[in-house]
Amino acid sequence: MQSIFILLLTLGCISIVSTYQCYQCHGESNGDCNDPFNATGGITDYDKEEASPGEICVKAKLKTNGRSTIERDTNSYGLFNCVPGENGCKKYINGDLTATICCCTSDLCNAVSIIQQKPLIVLLTMSISVMFTYRWY
Repeated sequence: MQSIFILLLTLGCISIVSTYQCYQCHGESNGDCNDPFNATGGITDYDKEEASPGEICVKAKLKTNGRSTIERDTNSYGLFNCVPGENGCKKYINGDLTATICCCTSDLCNAVSIIQQKPLIVLLTMSISVMFTYRWY
């Protein structure tokens, strides 16, 4: 049982340091970038960008004067910074601009409407729970 735990922990660490891609597109110039996202339509391999170390995938929903658009990118453009390793969404309001910024750290994760956690972390948590349950009973 301990060897399974060590194996899962090692795989989890490998997953954390691996690189991933993010979609890079703007809804104003490419309608397939808006929600609902259409990765099989006008999105091509040129709309995917390798995230540099420390970068996070970002999906920004911007609303101003009754119009809304979606931008998908890495956090490199600096307008809305994400905390490295943090997944989730935050809402910002500045005058007429309302922005919902979602940050994530897995391959092409900024395609989804709601940012999802890495399945490996869920598996690791469940495995640890099973290990402790097995050990105590």
